[in-house]
Order: sequence, then structure tokens, then C-alpha cells
Amino acid sequence: MFKIVKESRIYENIVDQIYQAILRGDLKPKDKLPSENDLCTLFGVSRGTVREAIRYLEQLGTLEVRQGSTGGAYVKEVNLEDIALQMCNALRMANVTFLHMAEARASLEHMILRELIPSQKVNDLVDLLEKNIEKASKCYQNEDEQGRLDANFEFHGLIAKTTDNPIIILMHKIIVELSQGFFENVKPSTSIGESTLEHHRQIVELLKKGEMQAAADLCAEHIGKVSGRIVDKSNRQSSLFRRT
Repeated sequence: MFKIVKESRIYENIVDQIYQAILRGDLKPKDKLPSENDLCTLFGVSRGTVREAIRYLEQLGTLEVRQGSTGGAYVKEVNLEDIALQMCNALRMANVTFLHMAEARASLEHMILRELIPSQKVNDLVDLLEKNIEKASKCYQNEDEQGRLDANFEFHGLIAKTTDNPIIILMHKIIVELSQGFFENVKPSTSIGESTLEHHRQIVELLKKGEMQAAADLCAEHIGKVSGRIVDKSNRQSSLFRRT
């Protein structure tokens, strides 16, 4: 009995150390772990214990085990789309409202614009946002509501992606995925469409001037105002719990 407990603790220790190496950045996606023999030597354990640790990490999706001449255990490249979908499904079952998500997105984008965009990336971001606004404007003119909505959310996604931080990008993506469906179920409004485009243009102009704080403030204010108007509009269009 003592031996089983001891082996279990060693296997958990191997798992923890591999996770720590990934968190430090010593092990990156597609990196190959040392061979089983090397891991046995490094940790002073049996091959069975090493295999148990690798099997556990493989089941969690952290590692993938390949066969053949290039076989071995590799750090798996995570698909953020899949993770976002799983977390969205979980959050749909929680007591999360659209305004909770809007508040979180406003705070997140405010922080990104104020603190997380390197100065050398601002010009590239401006170029991407200007192309996005042009696309959204064409969709608006052509009365392509879905295309305009997709482009408007893409505008905010581009801001998050500029951080190159997978956690920030994932958090933002989850909020956007959950929020966009609410927007899509509300009949379009000319005034909201026009004000969104105008706010986006103003944000870009502030970024051009290097006024990151002002851009962050406007972005957060824009998200709050549009979200509040969407909730009111949704309520007026609903047959259930309609407020007068």
C-alpha cells in the first residue's frame, strides 16, 4: 500500500514539473519531451511511473504521443477556438447576463489599450483597424447587417490580438462569442450602426495621436452605451417580460 501511494506522488510530481516547465516557457508547443529513459533517469523512477504521467497529460490534452521514427511525447499546440467554445457552453449555463459580459469586455479592452499595446505595434494596429472600418462601412452601405456586425466585433478582436497574450485573447474571445449572439437576435438600428462606426473612427484617430488613455476611455464608454441600448432594444422587441 505504501509503495502505491509513493509511486502516485512521484507521478503527480512529474506532471507538476512538466506543467511548470510549460508555464515558464521552457517547453513550448510542438517541443518534444526527453525520452522515457531520460525521464526515468531525471526523476529516478520506473518507466511505468513516467508512462503514467505522460498518459495523464495526454488525456488532458497537454501532450500528444507520436509513433514512428519521430515518435515521443510532444507538447500539444492548443486550439483557442476549441477552448473558447467549451468555456462558452459552460458559461451559458451560469447566471451570466449580457451586461455582465459588456462590463467585463469594456474593462478588458480599456486595460489593453491603456497598458498592453507596445508603442511599436500601434501603427500596425491602426492600419488593421482602418481596413476593418472600411469593410464595416461597405457592409453598412450595402445593408449587409451580418457582415457589419461581424466586422464591428472583429474591430475589438483586433485590439485584443495585438497583445499576443493567449490568455487575454481567449478571455476576450469568450466574451465576444457569448455577446455576439445577443446582438444578432436584435433587429438592426440605423442609429446604433452609425454611432458604432463613428466611435470606431474616433478611437483610431486617438491611437494615431498616441493618446492611449483617451482611446481606452472612449472604447469602454462606447461598449457600455451600445450594450445598454441593445438590451433596451431587445426588451422592446421581446414578447416576454417586456418593459414599457
